[in-house]
Amino acid sequence: MKGTILDYSIQTNTGIISGDDQNRYNFTGAEWRGQRPPNRGEHVDFAVDNAGNATQIYIALNRNSTMQTLSEQLDKISNQNQSEEQFNMMDWFVKCLKKYVVFEGRARRKEFWFFMLVSFILGIIVQIIDAILGTDKMLNGLLNLALFLPSLAVGARRLHDTNRSGWWQLLALTVIGIIPLIIWWASDTKQENNQWGQPAK
Repeated sequence: MKGTILDYSIQTNTGIISGDDQNRYNFTGAEWRGQRPPNRGEHVDFAVDNAGNATQIYIALNRNSTMQTLSEQLDKISNQNQSEEQFNMMDWFVKCLKKYVVFEGRARRKEFWFFMLVSFILGIIVQIIDAILGTDKMLNGLLNLALFLPSLAVGARRLHDTNRSGWWQLLALTVIGIIPLIIWWASDTKQENNQWGQPAK
């Protein structure tokens, strides 16, 4: 079966895979067959035992080479295998990029707000470059296009962490709707499990 690693913790040596059959499978590091530790967002092939756990987990051979190259480049600027308590601003940003269109799961406040902060800083830098080159906001438009889907994805995961559906982001289409969204995005993690998984912290 094929799937995507949703989460992996070095501390507990356990993780979760979202299978292509829309089910989730727990796994332990002992079942990992890769030469390096598993990464969130990585596409894998695996078997399922009688208890419903993932076993014999390998990196999927048919990974898109462009996405693999991009993932490897991101690994050079951020160590995603360290504890999240050691993450800096760029680590949180890269985490969201590696979960480019992952709308499942939950995201803590740090993940959401650091992604937004780095996106804002990049936007300012690109606007300055646009002004210098006289490209009439073309680069800024490309940046906004590139960050649109991960912004929606991390926004949905952040709402999941407050026990709300990601569809509430549609409130942003109204002028006043952004106010409750900001309040919810700034709310602390709901500590109980919900339909989107375990608490993000």
